[in-house]
This record gives sequence, structure tokens and C-alpha cells, in this order.
Amino acid sequence: MRSATARIAAVFAVPLAATMLTACGGSPDRHGSASSTDRSSGQADHNADDIAFARTMVPRHQQGVQMAQMVPTNTTNPRVIALADRIITTQAPDIQAFRTFLMQWQEVPGHDAPGTDSSGVGMVDQATMDKLQSLTGPGFDRLWLTSMIDQHRGAIAMAQDEVAHGRNADVIYLARSIIATQQPEIDQMKQMLGG
Repeated sequence: MRSATARIAAVFAVPLAATMLTACGGSPDRHGSASSTDRSSGQADHNADDIAFARTMVPRHQQGVQMAQMVPTNTTNPRVIALADRIITTQAPDIQAFRTFLMQWQEVPGHDAPGTDSSGVGMVDQATMDKLQSLTGPGFDRLWLTSMIDQHRGAIAMAQDEVAHGRNADVIYLARSIIATQQPEIDQMKQMLGG
């Protein structure tokens, strides 16, 4: 969703500018402690659930984008191609937003390589990813759609958990956007599979 990504970007613009000014010699607080108050208030705006959600959504979305990028070379089905394009358009900006959250919270997004969240519900195993690479046409379409449905279901379950337990308003907003985008896509993919 472009509006969700634009909102997230706007949220980051002001704190980022303030951080850059302080880093460039802008005035710390009057007592010389560069941002002890900022640091403590910044940490209060999120919790462990927000961090876990952001950390696990990065590899999950990376895998979704990777699967979507297979589509143009493995099928000529226009409906699958259009869906894959939409997945790339929505999930690629989300990855950047989650990484930005993690950087703001001084959490190194170093565990976000594809496959890191292999135990996560709905993550596609490497054997299936390899099989997808080798298939074309209707065989590819069926396995891709089935795998992407599972992928989406896992993301929705995680997003629902974030909405229930997270603290950061912007991460919760992003979680709600994921649910609102991916549930209709699941319904569409089920239709495309004929059921």
C-alpha cells in the first residue's frame, strides 16, 4: 500500500533530521547529555513484540519478493503475473520500512537473510523454492499459488499477533496494512486455483 509506506516515511523524516542535526554538532540538551532523554523516550515507543515482528517480516517479505520475481520467466499467465507485480510493489517498501524501524531502535537487522525464518509458519522451504525455479506453465502456477497462500497466511498470523501485542503505533499500522492487503490476495489465489 503506497499510502502506508508514505505515512511511515513521513514518520521517520523528522526524527531522522533531528538525529542528523545532533550528530553534526547541533545542541545537545543543556546539561550536556547528548540525548539521554531522547534515548529513553525512543525506547518506550516499542516493545519486544515490535522488534520480533520487524525482524521476522524482513526475511518473510524478502522470500515473497523472491518468489514474485520468478513469475515473469516461469509463466505466461497474466493473472499470476499481475499478482506477482502487486506483491513486489507492496512488499519491497515494507522491507525498507521494517529495516528503518530496526535501525531506529538500534537493532541490527543482520539476521534477515532469506531463509532465516525457516521455522516460521508459511515460510517456503528450500526444496520447494528450487522446484519452483525448475517449473514452467500451469505446474509452476499451481505450486506458486499454493506456496504463496501459505506464505501470506503466516504473515497474517504474525501481523495479527503484532496488532494484539505490539506497542509501536506505526508498526501496528503496518501490520494492519499487511492483513488488509494479503487476505484479499489469498482469496484471489484460491479462486485462481479453482476453489
